[in-house]
Amino acid sequence: MGKKFFFVLNGFLGVIASTIYYFACTPLEFLFGKVVEGTKDGSLWAVNRPFLLEKSEKKWTILVYLRATVHVSSAVGSLLAGFLIVWFFFEGTLMLCTLAGGLVIPATLLLIGGRKKRFSIAKALDLLDFRKKEKVFKTFLILFFVMGLSFGFRSGYVFPLFLSSNDFDPKTVGILIGLQILLAGLFSYLFAKRFEIRKLLLVSGVLHTFTLLLLGFSTSLFAGVLVVVYGIVEGSLSISQEGILSRIATEGSYGTDIGLLMMGLHSGNTLSLALSGFLVPVWGFVAPFLMSALIFPVFFIGSYLILKE
Repeated sequence: MGKKFFFVLNGFLGVIASTIYYFACTPLEFLFGKVVEGTKDGSLWAVNRPFLLEKSEKKWTILVYLRATVHVSSAVGSLLAGFLIVWFFFEGTLMLCTLAGGLVIPATLLLIGGRKKRFSIAKALDLLDFRKKEKVFKTFLILFFVMGLSFGFRSGYVFPLFLSSNDFDPKTVGILIGLQILLAGLFSYLFAKRFEIRKLLLVSGVLHTFTLLLLGFSTSLFAGVLVVVYGIVEGSLSISQEGILSRIATEGSYGTDIGLLMMGLHSGNTLSLALSGFLVPVWGFVAPFLMSALIFPVFFIGSYLILKE
């Protein structure tokens, strides 16, 4: 179908998602917006990594630059959102998001379209059949599920709600989350060429576990500082993740290989993110943060050992 189609679809669905959020008055309507937003994100990440891997010889480096760009631009958006919600309320901010999403469509039309191939359902299903993948791929599919399971306990709404429960107002929450993402982008760029994947994976894994343990028992100003500092951990973990993807994905099936691995990650993320909604009201934030800290060593130690082989 060509990659340009999915880039355009991402922009179009971005407009639709923001519009739905603008008019949403019930949880069910908001849920519909989340479904559209998830489809939007999927359409983008289905093609952006494969697109860059096909165009560049330095596979790991180009993927790290992609993540760094995403982090920095997301940081700018989060910082602006904190102020815009105060100035224009949520409705006005969502309207601006709709306009920004609309700008994506003409920008993607400038991309040079690649040669389209004949679509075959049989071949597509064959590429998606993980049973035919090598043992190392199947192992990483499980490990990515574990990583997603760990990440879900601190992803999505968790950090913003955690900061709100510590009496930070929306503007300050936007600033802190923005700074966290900005640090993630800067450190993913700075660390990209300075460390070997295995060593960085081990160090970032230990830092993740230690930081989440501290967060579970932190309050007030210290909680805000730790949320920002976690951006350094996030940046180093992004490099490690992209390094694994660049090594495991096979030329000719970049999209399906990365898609399967990320499907494992998002499946785990979905389960733990949903579970955190039940844990927080009963045991507070110490429960999801502790779960994230205890689960993650399975991923980074297992990945470290496999990459060594």
